[in-house]
Amino acid sequence: MKKSLIALTMILWAWTACFAAIPQSPDISAIEEKLLEWVNKERTARNLNSLRFSPSLRAVAIEHSKDMASQQSLTHLSSSGNSYLDRLVEAGLFFIEIGENVAVSDTFDAAFIHQGFMESPEHRDNILNPKYDTVGIGVVYSKDREYFVTQDFSQALKKLETDEAEKLIQDEITKIRKEDVLPPMSFHNIANNFARRQSRNKASGKPLQNIAGYFGETHIHFITTPTLVIPKNISQKIASELYEIGAVGAWFGRLEDYPGGTYLITIFLFPMSQFEGMEEEDFSKIVLDAMNSKRGKKGFAPLKLDGRHSKNASDISRHIKVQQATSYVLPGSPISRQVVSYVTEDPRVWPADLDPVIMNPSLRRIGIGISSQKSEEPQRITFWVTLIF
Repeated sequence: MKKSLIALTMILWAWTACFAAIPQSPDISAIEEKLLEWVNKERTARNLNSLRFSPSLRAVAIEHSKDMASQQSLTHLSSSGNSYLDRLVEAGLFFIEIGENVAVSDTFDAAFIHQGFMESPEHRDNILNPKYDTVGIGVVYSKDREYFVTQDFSQALKKLETDEAEKLIQDEITKIRKEDVLPPMSFHNIANNFARRQSRNKASGKPLQNIAGYFGETHIHFITTPTLVIPKNISQKIASELYEIGAVGAWFGRLEDYPGGTYLITIFLFPMSQFEGMEEEDFSKIVLDAMNSKRGKKGFAPLKLDGRHSKNASDISRHIKVQQATSYVLPGSPISRQVVSYVTEDPRVWPADLDPVIMNPSLRRIGIGISSQKSEEPQRITFWVTLIF
């Protein structure tokens, strides 16, 4: 009895050892994990970033492997005619660049399957593409005892909330200016919201809104980028002493040229006024020079400033500025001549209906008074001008 038992044990051991020598089919997830290991082994050997496993991409890859198995066909198109790009969009995934490898094998050996990919230039290029950062691998065992394999690669794109994207662009603008030893740019909410609407309208193909007049001179730049990188030509504009105030508005979605998703960024840059730091006398001279330049082209004699009338004109300009009006005459003013007041953002520009008076060849003297006011959002200078003829 004891010997029989030992013999049986030996027989069982021999049978077990023989069975163990026969390769056993692993579960599907083990094949996928091994294929991922091989991909990352190839990449790290070449100092490339390892790919991050994406459950979402795996789900897309699995479905495509199932579809190929049901068709018994090795293809990048699904039975419905969808491409890999179509399948990603349908799954609601965002991406910058994508690539796909497919294979069919009668063995479950991951090393063998991987070697087949590496011996094909197109498949090898996908495995070693330095731009890719995520991968999903789906393996399906068909009824005909074949393994259908799909490797879905992508440079993933993370969708940020609008305010997050805008903050990143603002931070990048600050960085650009810091590198050029310039003060940081300030951003104003009113202009930011307007820039956001411009991005949304441009993305949808709607007409752009007219720039609000109270913004003053505004330089506008549109950027379409999935990576939130500011192009060099716009970076050069930002790194200018001309600007101290700006605005940023963002929109995210899919466009025809960016099916994987992109950001459309609107940047407003408000030029610092060239009249910053000037005195009233300087402004009066600017007005006088502009008028005399226009008169000179007609051969008319230059105008000269009248001191007494200029003093009265300055008083009037200060009063209309306080009242935020466009015209005003001081009560009890002894002035008997023509008085005209207007508001402008450039002292070299006056209303066109003043030309007949200014271009009167018999005019010799003029009184000019200017009062200015600087607003903060966005920053600009408004001039209240009074002329006495």
